Amino acid sequence: MEFPNGTTPFEIAESQRVIGQRTLTTGYATHKLVELLRECNTAIEIYRDAAALYHSDPTELNREEMETTLVIATEALKEKRSAEAALEEVATLAETLGFTE
Repeated sequence: MEFPNGTTPFEIAESQRVIGQRTLTTGYATHKLVELLRECNTAIEIYRDAAALYHSDPTELNREEMETTLVIATEALKEKRSAEAALEEVATLAETLGFTE
């Protein structure tokens, strides 16, 4: 994808607007994906804590908590893999657009 360019002030302004728009879109997508990855990591860590608690104190309540958080952590792991792949795609597109140094 090429950046528009020109010599008149209007063409230069349009070029800068397009570059700014692409930069904001890339930054926003990256921010949302990183936010999702943090949420996934939190869910996985909650499961690990619940599993550790169950193994140190194997009560029925702790087992139920571990099983509940396992379901959530399983979904979080799937989302994390998807988000990581999407983040790699955003990075590739950003490089294609010339946003990397």
